[in-house]
Amino acid sequence: MRVCLINPILFSFQRVRSRTMKNNVGMSFFPPLGLCYIANMLEKNDFNVRIIDRNALMTKHNANCFIVDEITKDEIKRFKPDIVGITSTTATFFDVKNNLLNSIRSIDKNIKIVLGGPHASALPEEILSKYSDIDIICRGEGEITLLEIAKGTALKDIQGLSYRDGSGICSNRDRDPYLAIDDLCFPARHLVDMNFYCRGNPYVMHGLYARATTVFTSRGCAFDCTFCAGKVAVGKKVRFQSPDLVIEEIERLIKDYRVEGIYFADDMFDINKQRADIICEKLIEKGLHKKIRWYPQLRANSIEKRRVELMKKAGAVRADIGFESGSQRTLDTINKRTTVEQNYNAARVLHEAGLQFQANIIVGIPGETEDDIKATEAMVRAIKPHWIGFGEFIPLPGSMLYCELMKQGLLKPEDVETMKQLNFTKMDDATFEKWIEHIRNTIVLPTRVKSYFRYNFKSAGAFWFIAKTLLNSVRERIKLSRTR
Repeated sequence: MRVCLINPILFSFQRVRSRTMKNNVGMSFFPPLGLCYIANMLEKNDFNVRIIDRNALMTKHNANCFIVDEITKDEIKRFKPDIVGITSTTATFFDVKNNLLNSIRSIDKNIKIVLGGPHASALPEEILSKYSDIDIICRGEGEITLLEIAKGTALKDIQGLSYRDGSGICSNRDRDPYLAIDDLCFPARHLVDMNFYCRGNPYVMHGLYARATTVFTSRGCAFDCTFCAGKVAVGKKVRFQSPDLVIEEIERLIKDYRVEGIYFADDMFDINKQRADIICEKLIEKGLHKKIRWYPQLRANSIEKRRVELMKKAGAVRADIGFESGSQRTLDTINKRTTVEQNYNAARVLHEAGLQFQANIIVGIPGETEDDIKATEAMVRAIKPHWIGFGEFIPLPGSMLYCELMKQGLLKPEDVETMKQLNFTKMDDATFEKWIEHIRNTIVLPTRVKSYFRYNFKSAGAFWFIAKTLLNSVRERIKLSRTR
């Protein structure tokens, strides 16, 4: 049995296919670890597995979609898979429906096509009813589900599955979260081009130039932010990889791929504070704090001076904090379960400890007003983050806000598939766009430029790489502003 796993192309909303889409070039630095975990489980059970990362191919071939399509077809023809498993977020589903399904069916009509990932998990029956080339939807975590499909288990007996039978579309009961995630270690990174992903770059470490990559040490998120759809794929129950295996994975990455930086992509690294301490202590004990730089994702209300200082001692150089907004009304709307005061306090503690931090901000939450955005601007200026992650609200299938907007008739399914940008605030479009450009041009970009050069000036290669990247970014912003 041969299983081919595919990571589709990620485009920004309103981005069209063209022969020279150079804005995407150089942006693929993140290996598809979800597929690598699935591949590991399949290989452990003696299945032959191939991974095709179309995002990486886009970067390697100057964003030429046509070449990427031909390579994908050639790989599938040579490998002759029995099953093709495709992961999909909302932002990559366009590639699935517009390109991959037709390509696969043109090669072999008997290939079983399985779609998984957050988008498929959120809309299984809608997708199956609309796209006949998709045979099966895998909802939630895919390691065990796809393994059972590959083994030939009757579809009716596989949890977490949606599929067609003679009477229509069936959805089996949800699969319970897999508790012993140590069993899933380690992702099959040998099936992807890790030297390509780990080439020196400022993206994985979000501004710090290094050979770096991502690591997951846990799964699940215990919180219910209304804009987030993360739980639809990994569930709410948080499960932890043992600290010893976390350390072993880092040691392997250093040995096999000369990794210099690690981004812990867990939703919240220190949700189990004792475990976070143990990982830090083991990093110091093993001397790894002198070999790698790393950073985690934290919540504003979890920041404690003692732990921040321990993280820094263990090699942490920065942290990502989901501040989201400087308006308490907006924080309550998204059910962040934090306060503006906690945002300010977290920033103060991080500054005192000397740990860089990125303030992640989101604007355009339904019902947001000018006063709300003004409060966010004031907060960002006051807390003086080293980096800023700035994004506009997009209603993601599986999130509570998506469901509310659909019920209110403010959102249509086709808006989601095209990633159409919509304004759900209480501001008119012109005012909303004005605020977005104002914050981006007067706070976000200046902060980014200052920090890029401040923290990377010692490396000539990094300096020129980042200078070129920033120049391209500024050009892109100018072009985009002229088209609005």
